[in-house]
Amino acid sequence: MIGVALLLAGSVVHGQHLENRPTGKVSNRGVIRFVSDSGAFRNAAPYTNITNNVLQFEGTQNRFTDLSDNMLGLTALGRDPSWRVPGLVRYQRDSNNQRVHGRYYTNLELREGASRTVENETYVSEDYRIIRSGDRTYLGIFGYDGTRQQDIAAEGGLLGVNRYRDLRLLNGPKRLPGGSDANVSETFLQDPASPLRLEGNMRWGTTSDEQGTIEIVSGGSLRTGSGQTDFRATVQVFRGSLVIPDDAGLVIVHPAADVSVKDDGAALMSMGVRAQMDVQGRFVNAYGPLLNTTFHSTSLVNYVGTSPQVIQATAADSPYGRLRTAGSTKTASGNVFLASDLSVNDENVTMVPHVLTMRTDSARYTSNAEVVGGFRRTLDGAVVGARYTYNNAETQAAFDVLPQQFTLDVRPATQPNAFDAGTDVNRKITVTAIGPWTATIRAGYKATDMPTAWTPGASEQLLKMYNAYAPPGSRALKLTPTVPPTYERRTLAQSSGLAYLELRGLSDTGPDNTRIDNGNDLLLRGSRDVLRAIVSGRWSNPNTWDEGREPEPQDRVIIDGFTVHVGYVRANDNYAINEAYPDSMATNVLIGTTANSSLVFGGQPSFATFSLVPDQNVTLTSNRIASGLVPTATPDTGSAPIDGGLVLYPIATFTTPNLVLGTDATIFNAGTLIVGASR
Repeated sequence: MIGVALLLAGSVVHGQHLENRPTGKVSNRGVIRFVSDSGAFRNAAPYTNITNNVLQFEGTQNRFTDLSDNMLGLTALGRDPSWRVPGLVRYQRDSNNQRVHGRYYTNLELREGASRTVENETYVSEDYRIIRSGDRTYLGIFGYDGTRQQDIAAEGGLLGVNRYRDLRLLNGPKRLPGGSDANVSETFLQDPASPLRLEGNMRWGTTSDEQGTIEIVSGGSLRTGSGQTDFRATVQVFRGSLVIPDDAGLVIVHPAADVSVKDDGAALMSMGVRAQMDVQGRFVNAYGPLLNTTFHSTSLVNYVGTSPQVIQATAADSPYGRLRTAGSTKTASGNVFLASDLSVNDENVTMVPHVLTMRTDSARYTSNAEVVGGFRRTLDGAVVGARYTYNNAETQAAFDVLPQQFTLDVRPATQPNAFDAGTDVNRKITVTAIGPWTATIRAGYKATDMPTAWTPGASEQLLKMYNAYAPPGSRALKLTPTVPPTYERRTLAQSSGLAYLELRGLSDTGPDNTRIDNGNDLLLRGSRDVLRAIVSGRWSNPNTWDEGREPEPQDRVIIDGFTVHVGYVRANDNYAINEAYPDSMATNVLIGTTANSSLVFGGQPSFATFSLVPDQNVTLTSNRIASGLVPTATPDTGSAPIDGGLVLYPIATFTTPNLVLGTDATIFNAGTLIVGASR
């Protein structure tokens, strides 16, 4: 068959090779069978000289070559898309392994019981059919590269055979029909021009690169593989499932891509043990109940996109496992529930008006990032005394009595209840709980929350916690739940951007000085509030006072029900450090009416002269009526309370610019009492 036109209409040609010389033409309207194991279609003619109906390879390794038996020769059929083998190439054999030549085919068919080895770089532009074939082993790339819609042939094997090794979808739309499985053992590549419709089930192998859209419909499914998966275009789950299985490789949703689960209870997505999805683009679940997405507690959804990026809400019964954010500020599409850890990095997560709910697992922060808005912990399984971090690294709670739930709604740069711009931290911290609780609460704050100008006398060092009520009964009550109050503090000057104030013994019930009412704000106020004695002790002892500090000249002081002594040591506290401001002890002092209300002045040879602030407006008021005579010959150094109102022992000298005595109030003066201030 040399240099002549070959017309094979309705006939069969037997032989080892078909050679088509440079001027030859092949017009095959029937079937050309290659029976010999090494039979080849050897071509030297132009591509336009060849038409074909069916070429049937029945040998073990039939080939397309040029006349010199070179498979890569310029005229070898199927060497590239411009020399694609026309018509149908059928590999038909009953037994023994048959090699499928790696070529660009128009249509490819595998028939009868022989096992097949499909060579690397086999492409089909129209139909690929498998009819009663033996096991198939793919050595490399198998591509669907047609421009019209192509159906992917089922290859559902799991153990080396009858599954694609390297599957590529190119140039046009593709479909996996319902009821069929297509498994890939290694790589998957889909170009931007090849949207994929999954009506059947596809399982990826190692690395996968999706550049065209994917629709999962009609009960179809996509299962990602053990290596990295790159979603570069939208994946839409209609009535099917997207599965990121146990120990799958990293799934990256790139900036231009969405993973979109539609508004249908049959649209499903799941993440297995240790699975991770990095969301640079969007993850959206449009199904209202949110029960169609499931996340193993060890799985991680990592939102790392640029702003604005929205965290998809989850349901209490279908929470995220672990959640991480980084790279930009985030908002949320609704309430977010976690089964495990939280990590907030670089920028804030704004939950307002929603709530983030997690259990007792860790919450970690970098770069002073915060969760702005509601942060709830469900505390079943919590440990008494353990610290649980809330909205930022320095907002924490450690419980002595555990509630069922405890929520802090933290809003920086937002006015709390009873706000005073000259004394208060401009950070709204609202406390709500289900069930009784007692706790140590730490509240973090930033420089941006501080007053732009402090009221004279107010300062960060004076910050205290208050129970702040909303209007119409707006007021703030100072919290002093322990004796003495157990404040821990770190000021902004001592911090790297996030300072804190902490107080032990707060509760949902009890007296005004211990209680934060449900729904009230925890206010941080740095004013010169009235200092109250909360235990009998020395004036200079911080533990005597409700703010855990000695009174300063700017302070007002109330002593009611306790004995406070000045200038010497008594056995009730054995405190030996002298008063810091002996000549300007306070700006006002009130001695109350309760039994044992006393301000007692003693002294030492070189430390016995004391005074309130020498200002004509400063006053000491005493309302206590002593229950009996107080001996004053020598200072009482014991531990029992003294019930005397104002008491001066012989060594002491005390000056107050003004002195006001209530009806029948008592003064026991054996020292020097000076009333008046120079103008």
